[in-house]
Amino acid sequence: MILDIKNISCGYGSRTIVNNISLTVKSGEILCILGPNGAGKTTLFKTILGFLKLKTGEILIDNENISNWDRKRLARAIGYVPQAHTTPFPFTVEDVVVMGRTSHLGTMGSPSHMDIEIARKNIKMLGINYLKNKIYTEISGGERQMVLIARALT
Repeated sequence: MILDIKNISCGYGSRTIVNNISLTVKSGEILCILGPNGAGKTTLFKTILGFLKLKTGEILIDNENISNWDRKRLARAIGYVPQAHTTPFPFTVEDVVVMGRTSHLGTMGSPSHMDIEIARKNIKMLGINYLKNKIYTEISGGERQMVLIARALT
């Protein structure tokens, strides 16, 4: 998969925060975006995720413009790990990771055996199998981040 960002500008209302950014990320590559607070890193991510409307430019996945993709298709193509995540419910770690399969379920669907196996595979791959049955709200911040990475991969 290839993510191409071509000359995009984005922001809030009439205020442009990120102006004329281009980048390409290929499958298997890791990209790190660094900058001071208020530089537009989160604004850029919110735009890529479709939470903010693009002002100019285009975002392509495998040479296809994503501007008309529905939420479900976008969620299947892009995984996201937020800076912070708290849930008011005491889900197990495995349950939180399985939630990464939501875009693959029907409206009233529930996870299949295959969905659960995909989640377990990612938990194991990240070396957090020891957390599988723990309550998400009772683990450390670093452990939560690893769980959210497993959820994004799932």
